Amino acid sequence: PMRIELMLVEGVSDVQLISYYLQNVYGWKHEKKNDLRLEPLDGHDHIESLSKGENQLILCGVGGNGRFAHFIEKHRINSIIIEREISSVMVVTDRDEDSISKIRRRINDLFENISYRAGEWINNEIKDSFGQPKQIDTYLLIVPMDKKGALEDIIIDALRDMPEEKALIEEVIGFIDSLKEEVVPELSRINSANKATVGTFFSVRDPKHAMRSFATYVSKIDWSKSESLNEMFLPFMDLGTTKELYM
Repeated sequence: PMRIELMLVEGVSDVQLISYYLQNVYGWKHEKKNDLRLEPLDGHDHIESLSKGENQLILCGVGGNGRFAHFIEKHRINSIIIEREISSVMVVTDRDEDSISKIRRRINDLFENISYRAGEWINNEIKDSFGQPKQIDTYLLIVPMDKKGALEDIIIDALRDMPEEKALIEEVIGFIDSLKEEVVPELSRINSANKATVGTFFSVRDPKHAMRSFATYVSKIDWSKSESLNEMFLPFMDLGTTKELYM
């Protein structure tokens, strides 16, 4: 039978990076639709379906950190977990300024029958609509785990990892830094600086696409060459597999 797995992530750029990564590093393929018939209900939702053999992965961008609850409610995710054969749910969320335990509590509060641990698969025994026991694996991936920050930090670290990108990203970091004092004071906020760094890097690296979307940029870089990103995204290796091995 088809194994269906769900991955909930924050926004469109997360979906685009992770989708591209899964296709190019772990051999998933893009599909037009999914067996759960999950599709966007508003402009915030961004849903992509991937497959690999008998496995389906539904990648859901919820429209930002604050919108997990909204997405889970509107798409009836808690009911779907009970009614349908879903083998795993992974949540990928930015670390930002919060502690790991605070993020874990926030995510656990959104789900009725399953719980999460940061950085590991856990196996949840639940009951289906007929009261029969079934199992579902969960994983909470906090980006990054080891420091405060968000997806942009991961992208910057990944680019610094790659010999062919390192010189440019270092120059851009210096440039953005030089604007903080007077020209663009808002850049003294670390999240703003990091977003500006990533955006500037891509525009300069690939000027003919400078006015295009993030997805265009993502596809221009061989992300599998970054050790830090490969390590961060290692849990994706387990998608499409039986996870009992890791218990």
